[in-house]
Amino acid sequence: MKVIDARNRNIQDHAEALFLLTRDRDDVVTLTPGATITAVTDPTVTPDTVFIFDPLTANAAAELYAGTMYVLPVNRFLGSFIITHLNAGTTDRTFRWLAAGD
Repeated sequence: MKVIDARNRNIQDHAEALFLLTRDRDDVVTLTPGATITAVTDPTVTPDTVFIFDPLTANAAAELYAGTMYVLPVNRFLGSFIITHLNAGTTDRTFRWLAAGD
């Protein structure tokens, strides 16, 4: 999150911070085939963000509901997060994700 000092009078800084707070905090991610992690970058993510995943394909649903994908608290950073998942060769494990909290 962008932090603005109370003495900052730059309208552009305030507009950018407001945009980041009010924009939809969701996107689409496809898990990396042949790997056990997938990194996602988003400027609104913080270590306190909670993630909800909506599978968009059958392989994504199988991954999610098998309980083999998750985001550990230590993998939530300022501006990014890492999804841990199975090492599978499927290329269509695609999810819409939603970020909540901060």
